[in-house]
Parts: sequence; structure tokens; C-alpha cells
Amino acid sequence: MEKYDLIIIGGGIVGCAVARELSRYRLKSALLEANQDIACGTTKANGGIIHAGYDPNPSSLKGKLNVKGSLMYPKLKEELNFKYENKGSMVLGYNEKDLEFLNKLLKNGKKIGVPNLKILKSHEIKDMEPGINKDVKYALFAPTAGEVDSFEIAIAFAENAAQNGVNIYRNQKVINIKYDNHLFYINTENKEYVSNYVVNCAGLYADRIANMVGIYDYKIKPRKGELLILDKSSKAKVNRILFPIPGEHTKGIVVIPTVSGNILIGSTAEEIEDKEDTTTSAIGIDSLLNGAIKSVPSISQKDVIRTFAGSRAVTINNSNDFYIEASKVIKGFVSVAGIQSPGIASSPAIAEYVRDILANEGVELKVNDNFDPYRRDILRMSEIDNKVKDQLIKENSKYGHIICRCEQVSEGEIIDCIKRPVGATTVDGVKKRTRAGMGRCQGGFCQDRIISILSRELNKSELDILKENTGSKIIYTNLK
Repeated sequence: MEKYDLIIIGGGIVGCAVARELSRYRLKSALLEANQDIACGTTKANGGIIHAGYDPNPSSLKGKLNVKGSLMYPKLKEELNFKYENKGSMVLGYNEKDLEFLNKLLKNGKKIGVPNLKILKSHEIKDMEPGINKDVKYALFAPTAGEVDSFEIAIAFAENAAQNGVNIYRNQKVINIKYDNHLFYINTENKEYVSNYVVNCAGLYADRIANMVGIYDYKIKPRKGELLILDKSSKAKVNRILFPIPGEHTKGIVVIPTVSGNILIGSTAEEIEDKEDTTTSAIGIDSLLNGAIKSVPSISQKDVIRTFAGSRAVTINNSNDFYIEASKVIKGFVSVAGIQSPGIASSPAIAEYVRDILANEGVELKVNDNFDPYRRDILRMSEIDNKVKDQLIKENSKYGHIICRCEQVSEGEIIDCIKRPVGATTVDGVKKRTRAGMGRCQGGFCQDRIISILSRELNKSELDILKENTGSKIIYTNLK
């Protein structure tokens, strides 16, 4: 039985952000993630947009945390060495009714404090986005919007938290919590932990975790979103994140130029019952393509290399807002639930908000004088110049052995991602950290070699290497 000052349940981007924030203090902390790796749920399956923050209700938690969080990303990029591009975004309008709505967003954004918002007219829009629909007449331009790979951010938060003393435990699905004499006894399938405080960042399962200690203040409903990725060779060119006029529960079909050079299209919004439903559909794909083509007519179905889906955690009867509160019944239990869009943008601000709640709950926040905010990124052969490549290969020949040809990922990079704090243990874990398998062939030529490297570096049989989670074996038997 391991005793902690504080345990975080859930290793998505918010749980990892909270872990990193709390590593600034002299606390014995741990993070428990149910899956084989962090960022296996909603965090890996969304558009990665750092929303500027012009649309939430100013009095909501979204309104308070979105703008603050988005403005934290430039500094976080310098500290944690992840890809972040401040691309800016546009909400597109086609007529005077749309302009009226854009002006409402502009007014709301200014009230919240979003910097430098302005309405553009057609000639300005087309100068900035030559490939846009010629019928677009107006756009709300938000220059502070940005783009990330959200799973990369979660990994960066987790690695830095681990560097600063937080224990990150994966494959630790919580099955029971007992609250007794002001302590939480947390049982997973194979271990028991004891903690003074619990921060519940369990995403789609946050309500079930809360129920374990007798808290029934909220219920989570999944909202599934399907997405598409286009090949980098697509003739469609987009410089900024392009939104349509939003719907009631979604920002609509968005065209997103990613930090890795692809165009991503997302997402649909479908209320579902099954928290594990990540299926895609012909109807969803058609909806995505039709919505994207309306904004950028040169987008073509033949350029699609991947379809996927993720479910967002929505708290029912909570005005479509985040739910972040300390329990009034169970002292020391803090719920961080319903973190749907703009959760990626808000995550660093959510972490600070949770820190302040914990201080009010009695957590003694003594500064960790040894806290190091910096993280070394993986050296990426696709991004460094030839002189640096030559020197790196001379020092370590494995950097000259290209495993993933589509994304130009070397064996050296894959070994590094396995050996790092909170390193990769699965094929998708390597994929999230290096992009090996994210190119046009989607792992068709490199997956077997990645399995071999994982097997060798982890000293495991190739039969035991998983694609992602339990039940995702790739090799079932050897033929000879």
C-alpha cells in the first residue's frame, strides 16, 4: 500500500496539466491512468485547437479559463518544447445575418478579454486565405488562436511532472475508492493506494469515480465527434483555422491546418450512450467533407488518409460548462469534469484553478525549490538540417536508420521515446510521440519494425506488444 498527499485519477491533458502544476510544490503526488498510456481517450481524438475564447458565456468557467489558458501556451511551448503554432482563426460569414452573429461574437469576445479581435471583409479574407470559398463576405478574425497536437501536450506535461517527482502509473484502472477517517483508499485491479486528497480528472468516467465515494452531483454524457485527416500532398491549402457559424452544441465543421502539415477536418457532434463508442460512419464522413468543402472548395475525398472519432465528456444540466468543484460532502475530493471544448486551450488555466481549490481545501503548497520547468524534446530527423543530421548519425548510427518513411522517423527517435520518462510501451505510444505511422500508409510499412524495436527495448515478446490498450494484440502467434 502506497501513501500519498494527493492522487490524480486520469491521464488526459487536464490530469497531466494538474500533475505538472502540482509538481511545483513539495507534495508526494501520483497520477493513476487506467489505460496502457496517457492521452488514450478524448485527448488523442480532437482537433487540437487553442481557441481564442470569444464564444463562452463570460460568467462561465469556460469564459474565465479559456482566454487565460490560451495565452499561457507561448511560454509553455518554450518550457516544454512541444509544437504550437499561433495561426489565428476565422469564423466565416456569407450574408448580413451571419455578420450580425459575428458582431455578437466580437462583442462577447471583447467583454471576456480576447485580444485583437476584428471583423474582416471579403478582400481581406481572400488575401489571407486564397483558397477560401469565393462567396465568403465576412469573418471574425481571432489572431491569438493556435493549434497543437493535444496528445503531445499531455505527454509533455506528464514527462515534466515525472521529472519533478510525480509518480505516473499507467494500466491502473480504479475499481473502488473507500473514504475513511479523512483518507481515500483507492483500489486498482492490482494495487492499493492511500491519499489525503483526490483530484478526479477521469474524463468520460469522472461521474463513476465520484459515485465510488458517494458523490452524485453530476452525470457525464458522451458526445461523439468524428474527424478526418488529409494527406500532406493535398492541393487544398489553408493558413488559418476556419470555422463556420457555430451550432448550439458544436463549433461546426472546422478546417484545421495542423502543426504537422496535414489538414484535419472536424468534427461532428452526436449524443451517444456508450462511452467507448469511437466508431466512424459514412454519414459522418459525408457531413465532414460537405462542411469542409463549403469553406475550402479544393478539399477532396481522395486526399483522406484517416478517419477517427472521440467522445467528449459533457456534464448534463450544467449549461454546457466545465464542472470543477471540491465536494461539499467528501472533504478533499475535487472533481474536474465535463472538460469538453475548449478544454485543450483551457487546460493549463484549469490546472492553476484546481491548485487554488486544493489550497482552500487545506493542501499546504510549499514551493519545490528544485522544480525544473524545462523538458527536452525528441530530436526529430525530419526537422533538423543536414549538418546536424550528419553529426547525430556519427554519434549514434540508429539515427541514420529510417523506420517510418512517410514521416522520416528514425530508429534513434523511437528508442528515445521509449526510454524517456513516461515512455512509449505500445505501437500507438510510439506513434503519439514520434509520428511514426501517421503518414500516408498509416503504418503499413513500419508497424512491424516498430513492434520489433519495442520488443527489444522493453525486453518483451513481440506477441505481448499491443497496438494501444488491453485487447489490442497485433501478433497472435508465430508461423514458424
